[in-house]
Amino acid sequence: MTLEIGSKNGVMSLLKARWLQCTVVAVLALTWWRGEGWLSDLRRLDEGAIGERLSAEAEAAKQAVLLPLTIDVIVGANDTLEVIFRKLELSVTDLASLRALPDLRRSLDRLYPGELLKFGVRDSELVSLERQLSPSETLQVTREADGFESEVIVNPLERTLRVGEATIRNSLFQAAGDAGLSDSLALRIADIFRWDIDFVLDIQPGDRFRVIYEELSQDGTPLGEGDVLAVEFVNQGTVYRAIRFEHGEIAGDASLQDDGDFGYYTPDGKSLRKAFLRAPLEFTRVSSRFNMFRRHPVLNRIRAHRGVDYAAPIGTPVKAAGEGRVRFIGNKGGYGKVIEIQHANEVRTVYGHLSRFARGLRQGERVKQGEIIGFVGMTGLATGPHLHYEYLLRGIHKDPQKVALPNDRPISASRLGDFKAHAAPLLTSLENGQISPALLARVAPPTSTGTAGR
Repeated sequence: MTLEIGSKNGVMSLLKARWLQCTVVAVLALTWWRGEGWLSDLRRLDEGAIGERLSAEAEAAKQAVLLPLTIDVIVGANDTLEVIFRKLELSVTDLASLRALPDLRRSLDRLYPGELLKFGVRDSELVSLERQLSPSETLQVTREADGFESEVIVNPLERTLRVGEATIRNSLFQAAGDAGLSDSLALRIADIFRWDIDFVLDIQPGDRFRVIYEELSQDGTPLGEGDVLAVEFVNQGTVYRAIRFEHGEIAGDASLQDDGDFGYYTPDGKSLRKAFLRAPLEFTRVSSRFNMFRRHPVLNRIRAHRGVDYAAPIGTPVKAAGEGRVRFIGNKGGYGKVIEIQHANEVRTVYGHLSRFARGLRQGERVKQGEIIGFVGMTGLATGPHLHYEYLLRGIHKDPQKVALPNDRPISASRLGDFKAHAAPLLTSLENGQISPALLARVAPPTSTGTAGR
């Protein structure tokens, strides 16, 4: 070690170093003189403590080996349970055993992108599997000595009935926020009335709504809003009302059996669901309306515009306006990439200027209402990205924004009385702005009432 001694600090450093050397020598001498003295005793104590700690850690490690490793899996877009098993290098024989259990196959076969699955794995063997089936139900599968066993753990939700209402100043979302309601609930209101009200073009300041909905909690923890039970929307003076009705409440009514377990109906039992969507995509604006004497922007001459142009970014999904069969799919002159769908009752819809078609879509294939069939583009004679949409009845073009859309299946006459009995307390609650005693009595405790946005 080299020190600088031309200063006071340097001298002090040298003295400290010499003192340290002397101290070390003295300790070594003492150790040699005492032999198995206090330093040896201390060493033995340290060795004993270390040994005990190592034994404890070894036992803990041994026990840890016996515990399963929990692996959290986020389901991907194209994942199936078999794909996940292979990624985790788990036995597909175990998968077959799981799917052979009564009622378990239905709970496992259909996975949803983004959901969480918990796998318990020990020695590359599946010992447990957990899946959240709903906010109140958890599926738990465990390996026992004689095979797999499953059970559904139920943790009931508490439901509180609420009334929310607001007047629109700028938008539906603004009004919902004023009432203390979430954007998700606002979207559901828009979805209920999407066949009758264009929430982009039709909404005006002064429009208002009142909604009866469930507020969910579990073990005292708020979980957000539940079902919308009834809603009233006043749009430019016209009153629209919707009543939620579970199909199971009218057992055996074939008129109510569709792809869902419930529907929304007018007070007289007509379905709010129409046979056709008013607009088959989420658009930013109407760039050109139905006009038999429009000047074409590309050809620069008067040419009838027998449809509606919805401006939207390239790649925006386009949905089938109604259930039907693909009549034509391909390129056709000024339409560019176009799809034509033939529907019942001599109705045909046309979707032009697409950038591409939905994967696997073929001529003659059946499509459902709301199914994605293509994507917005600007192929053919188009000056910008948009969807050109046409609606034809018996071969005659109709204005898609004004044509009367036929309702979906109404409640049958034989069951209409049951529906009206169900709807009565909901309609009373909508009119009064508070939960009626009859409605409260129909809901099992611990339901309570409340209001929002009054």
